[in-house]
Amino acid sequence: MNIADFAIDPQMLMRFALTLFVIVAVTVARRIVVHRLTPGETVLTPQKRRQIFYVRTGFNTMLALGVLMIWLGLLQNLLLSLTAVTVALVVATKELLMCISGFALRTGANSFSVGDWIRVDGIRGEVTDFNLLSTSMLELGASNGGLNYTGHRIVLPNSIFLTRPVRNERVLRHFVLHSFDIVVDPVPEAAGALDWLNRYCQARFAGFEGEARRLSASIDRKLGVDLPGPEPVVSLHTNDSAKLAFRVTLFCPHVRAEDLQRDITCALLDRLNALADKDPVRTVAVRHPA
Repeated sequence: MNIADFAIDPQMLMRFALTLFVIVAVTVARRIVVHRLTPGETVLTPQKRRQIFYVRTGFNTMLALGVLMIWLGLLQNLLLSLTAVTVALVVATKELLMCISGFALRTGANSFSVGDWIRVDGIRGEVTDFNLLSTSMLELGASNGGLNYTGHRIVLPNSIFLTRPVRNERVLRHFVLHSFDIVVDPVPEAAGALDWLNRYCQARFAGFEGEARRLSASIDRKLGVDLPGPEPVVSLHTNDSAKLAFRVTLFCPHVRAEDLQRDITCALLDRLNALADKDPVRTVAVRHPA
């Protein structure tokens, strides 16, 4: 190894020498000025102490500015290098940082937890796990109002929570607002059938009315609004095929939603078929929404 390898850059040597000179010069000048302000005094008045404070502060500021001016060029190069490295690091880890930010947003806003049913970016499912980078869900299918699992496990990056709204159905607990249509051929007794269907749905609702009303009142207090229900809502409309569609909306336990839909549908069809016995030519058709 050659001795020349240990040679110091002349510019660096000059900076060190200037820095040492400035420190010594400012320190000596400060001592001289302070000594002249208090020549031989052992007890200082408040005015003298303020003067000494201002003098020392002024010299310390001069020292800091002097050293900064000496090393400013080198500091600029260092800061530019650090900035370039920081930008490159941020660009390289952009998705990772967005996932961590999405996790922080979920935690800070308490958006959902394990066991909640959520909908985000058109995907609906039950949250089974989440960590710093991703959230795992069991997908809920579109059939039967999305009450059944499809058997698919979905893993979402947490970055999606920064750009997409999250709909949390946790507020409904184990209840669900379930709507379905019963589509039949036109019947002359449509108004009577609608009235009968409303009474039948009210009778089925009586089995869980108390719990539904308590939960509905709790939701109203929590959200600060008066939501519809919890009584069943029955309406009648026509579709593009000139069929009658009896629409039923139930606020019911999600484990009973499928059974209630099947029972109500069968009961209405039996009722219409009984009325149709007088006209055997007319038939009744039913279609459940996909």
